[in-house]
Amino acid sequence: MKKLIIYIIFVFVVGFSSYFSYGYYLSSKYADTAIPYMEEVLPQISTWDADIVRQYMAPEVLQTVTAENLKNLMAALSKIGELKSISKFSFQNEVSGDNVQFVGGTVITYEVEAEYSSGATVVTIRLLLRDDSYQVYHFNFQSQALAAS
Repeated sequence: MKKLIIYIIFVFVVGFSSYFSYGYYLSSKYADTAIPYMEEVLPQISTWDADIVRQYMAPEVLQTVTAENLKNLMAALSKIGELKSISKFSFQNEVSGDNVQFVGGTVITYEVEAEYSSGATVVTIRLLLRDDSYQVYHFNFQSQALAAS
């Protein structure tokens, strides 16, 4: 019985360690390229100008979003206010192959807490990696300023 408990603990520790090691590997795989890109893109998105945002979006995504819808979205998001600061980006996950709606790339997801004139906002950014370059695949803003609207 004692050996069984030790074995179960060993398997749990190895599994737990493997999970976090793999997560660290994935996050470090993109850190040198994705984070500088997002540090450039987030302030541009935060101008709330649909024409600027369109420049960073993946063409496949733009085919599903009309110019008017994007303009309305940016107008709604502008309630968050002016970007003041960005904290550390946190890697969330990587999806590639058959799990990506637009075949031919990898989608990586990061989350960051940013300070806007209306207060703290959690921003989720999904980037499409194709041919060693990034394009914005999706973004989401969670803010009390939006909840109050």
